[in-house]
Amino acid sequence: MKVILLKDVKGVGKRFEEKNVSDGYALNFLLPKTLAVVADKAGIAKAKQLKEQSDAKRAAEERIINEKETKRLEKHLALEKFRQEIKQGEQK
Repeated sequence: MKVILLKDVKGVGKRFEEKNVSDGYALNFLLPKTLAVVADKAGIAKAKQLKEQSDAKRAAEERIINEKETKRLEKHLALEKFRQEIKQGEQK
């Protein structure tokens, strides 16, 4: 039976891969635990939608991380500038 994995399954494959597994394994383990969906038209559409949502979430998280890193760097540079000004003031 062809299935599309919704999560990484050890010994089977990675998330969003289409795999051919035995019918019993799919019906008794993968499908009841929502680790996979059947690779028919509806299953492919559902997997595609989940992948798009996952990609959008990952992009949003990366954007937030980049914004935080930029703010941290700006604060660090401002602090270094302040330290340099204090050092120059002490030398005079």
